[in-house]
Amino acid sequence: MNEKKKNIIVTSIDLFADKGFYSTSIQEIADKSGVSKGAFYLHFHSKDELMLEIFKYYYNLMQENIENVIDEALSPKVNFTKQVEVQFHEILKHKSFILTQLKEQAFTLNKELYDFIRLKELETQKWYKKNLVSIYGGEIEPYIIDLQILFEGMKNNYFQVLIHGEVDIQISKLASFIVDRLDDIVAGLLTTKKEPMLTQEMVFSLFSDLTAPEELVKKEVMNNLLEMQKVLNDADFYEKTINELQGVIDFLISEVKKQDSKTFVIQGMLANFKGMHQFDQYRKVISEKLGIRIL
Repeated sequence: MNEKKKNIIVTSIDLFADKGFYSTSIQEIADKSGVSKGAFYLHFHSKDELMLEIFKYYYNLMQENIENVIDEALSPKVNFTKQVEVQFHEILKHKSFILTQLKEQAFTLNKELYDFIRLKELETQKWYKKNLVSIYGGEIEPYIIDLQILFEGMKNNYFQVLIHGEVDIQISKLASFIVDRLDDIVAGLLTTKKEPMLTQEMVFSLFSDLTAPEELVKKEVMNNLLEMQKVLNDADFYEKTINELQGVIDFLISEVKKQDSKTFVIQGMLANFKGMHQFDQYRKVISEKLGIRIL
């Protein structure tokens, strides 16, 4: 993402938090961002598109920070706790903006944003499944959805307390506390062997009207690759290096477009950007979206 577009997004987050989505004009966003109204429209076709990009920026930032705290030398539970701690910190960091969106619910009028948020809900379910199975083993898999709902309930209620009031709680202790409560719930479920209230199949069916989630993921990856292209054009590399990397990006774009695109091919091609800090974030984001490991 180029700096001008990022500046508009960051500035808009502050404006929306202060005045609200509907009360903030595009002219105000342009003035505050130090760009012309025409320059704004070069990056965003509308305020609705800007809001979608804000959510993408926020989610990608959250995901990047979550990935950065993972330490393979630590246990799955410790890593999960550290990731939960990051979530608390990020929510508190942007609490004014979040409160504004909860109040106005601007996304309900934006179909693309609504679908994006639902897609992220699906990705969150996969994140829970991966972490919970790593911590508690395969026997807990029938209870994945119930555990996610119970844990989200605890986490969100603490979020409400932290967002709405000036309560002095040490975030690291809070993250450990609620993850420990998850231990208690899991122990109870495995001991009593109660029948799950919700299965993964039941919940996935709720997303059946979401048009081709995999296509939405591909569209996001395509946008990431196009942003990589812009970064490459601005990079201070030798012409030969630029041409070679442009060829890699062109290949990646054509592979992602395929109906039966091969993730292992994409994984290998992304490795061409290893060691180039300008592309680290994109490699992480694309790998996470496609569920592949960074080489």
